[in-house]
Amino acid sequence: MSSVARDPQGGLSWRLKVPLAAVAALVVGLTGCTRSPSPEPTPEPTPTPTVSPAVLVEEAAQILELHGLYSAGDWSAERDALIAAGANAGTLDEAHDLIAAAARDAGGRHARFLPADEREASYAEAPSALPVVEATQGATVTITVSAIGHDGRLAEEYATAGVEGLAALADADTCGFVVDLRGNWGGSAFPMLGAVSPLFDTEVVAGFVDRDGNQGWNTVTTASATSDDGYELRYASDADIDTSVFAGKPIAVLQDFYTASAAEMVLAAFAGQSNVTTFGEKSNGLATGVEGFMLADGSEILLTTARFTDRAGAVMPEPIQPDVSAITSDAPALAHDWLAEQCAVA
Repeated sequence: MSSVARDPQGGLSWRLKVPLAAVAALVVGLTGCTRSPSPEPTPEPTPTPTVSPAVLVEEAAQILELHGLYSAGDWSAERDALIAAGANAGTLDEAHDLIAAAARDAGGRHARFLPADEREASYAEAPSALPVVEATQGATVTITVSAIGHDGRLAEEYATAGVEGLAALADADTCGFVVDLRGNWGGSAFPMLGAVSPLFDTEVVAGFVDRDGNQGWNTVTTASATSDDGYELRYASDADIDTSVFAGKPIAVLQDFYTASAAEMVLAAFAGQSNVTTFGEKSNGLATGVEGFMLADGSEILLTTARFTDRAGAVMPEPIQPDVSAITSDAPALAHDWLAEQCAVA
């Protein structure tokens, strides 16, 4: 499953993928996964096929009806209205406008339509910043989980940096950990999950459920992040990981309104873990997965197809509320105070 980062108001969040046989899957960025070729290296521009506006709209209408998270049930009236409007479209630009509006209807605000030229440009984004791991006050270790919109080698490097950074700084005297997701608008969830993998107390950390109730799971270790739909990210690390320095230690997770899509999958992964408390503001409210569907003219519909779940299978709310509400700038201090309290009674 591959993901391409977009902004939280209209882009990939967890993964970008082709249709599943059993589970209509997540991302834009669930994110945030796909069985399609990785967007790395950047694909060469391809000639735009010639297709009529009416044919393109009808193709899109069928996709939206079959796969949209919010087009389950009887969406035939919307489909027929879209096809009728497409028959009157005089240009591809008019067809694109119709498809974009219908995609939001079938997929909500996490869905998006990309004309061919925008799609090509989206795969040429600059490399994402690696996660930053540092020793912080009160014998704590903080990992800042940044947005990442890549799969392949860049995703492997990202996950490895997180694992090795945590392994290098955590020891028996470490009080606890801070996972900072503030400002992380998403991209690909799997390198993010990999980066924080030493902190999880289970391997099956979260999941996704499609509109028909089909449940899938994401499994994360310090060497790989995989999904039931066949996606896998493997990250080689030379770090000697002492699991005892992580086990049972308290974890404070920081979030804000800009914590979106793939980053909300990370929130889902920590939900239900007994030693975790979240601090900050409500998340952006894009705890859904988006699947990519190519159209005949080279454009693409990024369609919301599933919801994120926690490790117990409970659907994540949108937005995700913190355990302790605080303005963004106050969240770190509150988190460290809480960690200090946990360490004092340990």
